[in-house]
Amino acid sequence: ATTSKIVISADGTKIYTDATGDPEKQSIVFVHGLALSSIVFDRLFANKRLADYYLVRYDMRGHGRSDKPATVDAHASIRYSQDFAAVMDGFGLSEPIFVGWYATAIITDIVANNDVLPIVGAVALGGSPGLSADILPIIASPVLLSELPGFVANDNVTTALATRRSFIDGLFQDPANVGFSLKAEYLGQTVVQSPAISALVSTRAQDPTKLFAAGEAGKLPLQVLFGTSDRKVVADGVVSVFAPHFGDKLFVSKVPGGHALFDDNPEGLIDQLMWFVQKIT
Repeated sequence: ATTSKIVISADGTKIYTDATGDPEKQSIVFVHGLALSSIVFDRLFANKRLADYYLVRYDMRGHGRSDKPATVDAHASIRYSQDFAAVMDGFGLSEPIFVGWYATAIITDIVANNDVLPIVGAVALGGSPGLSADILPIIASPVLLSELPGFVANDNVTTALATRRSFIDGLFQDPANVGFSLKAEYLGQTVVQSPAISALVSTRAQDPTKLFAAGEAGKLPLQVLFGTSDRKVVADGVVSVFAPHFGDKLFVSKVPGGHALFDDNPEGLIDQLMWFVQKIT
């Protein structure tokens, strides 16, 4: 069964979240990427191989069915950590595993704003566990960097729409063989977010200092899980940034597929995710 609710973050922002499965099981919280929403995980959450876990997801602030505050302060790192805390409280989660998709992974926000880590492990799914000005050029592909201006531009409708179409195609290993209905589902999510909100979300500041420290202290097992044909984020770049800090707590998994691995190769993703979850719990 699936339960959906609106939880209220510390600053009053309403966050859409839902949970599927048995609350007594190990919980795994999934968060989507830029301009999309948690419905990208619909097919993954329906996969019976994950029935032994309590699967939770939410729409990040600025996305989907959640509120879209339009100030810089509303997109400070602590706000994203508070959203996660509100979701944890809303479903009574204890020691979940966090799976963050895409470059703006919230793993950094959670670690930076909590003295006691609320998660037992983290997965950077086709993304970086954190971002800073010096990390971005190492982990972002030229394709992704070329697309970001089209998301935030407020003066050219043609460019904005073309950018969103190419962005969606680039999520998949073989976009020509992805059904129109699925592409339309993804594309529809992007138009819920205005260019101004896209700008706030994609340029918000993160500080990975405490994340690096957690890795060095051996406190946070971290899986970097990528599709071998990911065209958005450079897996080897992510590993080069985080391996020196995480050592033997860093687990790198690559399977065939593109950036949207949960739709390109769900079985491969589940194989690697379950391996990691079983290893750390």
